[in-house]
Amino acid sequence: MVKKISTSILIEVSKGNEAAFKTLFDTYRPNIYTTALRVTNNEFMAEDIVQDTFVKVWINKHTLTHVDNFEKWLYVLSKNITLDILKKQAHYKTYAIEEAKAALIRVYPEADYLAQDKDFQGLLQKAIDRLPEKQKETYRLIREQYLKREEAATMLNVSPETVKSNLEQAMKSIRAYCLANMKDIPLVLLLHFYFKYF
Repeated sequence: MVKKISTSILIEVSKGNEAAFKTLFDTYRPNIYTTALRVTNNEFMAEDIVQDTFVKVWINKHTLTHVDNFEKWLYVLSKNITLDILKKQAHYKTYAIEEAKAALIRVYPEADYLAQDKDFQGLLQKAIDRLPEKQKETYRLIREQYLKREEAATMLNVSPETVKSNLEQAMKSIRAYCLANMKDIPLVLLLHFYFKYF
């Protein structure tokens, strides 16, 4: 982060001056939001990260005068909050998938569920195989090898924005193909597989 706030503003914030805190917020919010949005690709999560970051700044305002490099301190704080939110989201998704699977098996025998799941995986593979080569490569790097957008861009020798665009087009095509070819599947299973794989 580029240094923009004077020490006097930090001193005022540490005293509980709300006007000074608003100046602090207005100065650093855009940078934190943009970074969080780039990492999460989710506007609501980015806003949560901004809110959580500045709530913690306010709670710890009495320590600000002891911080040697405020910009670095704020960056580390927002980064840690971002990582915590991403970990919680991943944990929730895993939990939700397992809970949904358990509920489905109570309705559908496990052998039937596993057969349906295998069929869906086959359908998903067909949808992936139909993709143009660049979209297919992008999908595999991001969704199967879990590379970051910048890493995939380097491997594919394209810009991160091109990676984002190719992945969005790939996911749109895959979803459309799968939904068009799952007409006979029970709705509850359709929703489960959609959440599990997309």
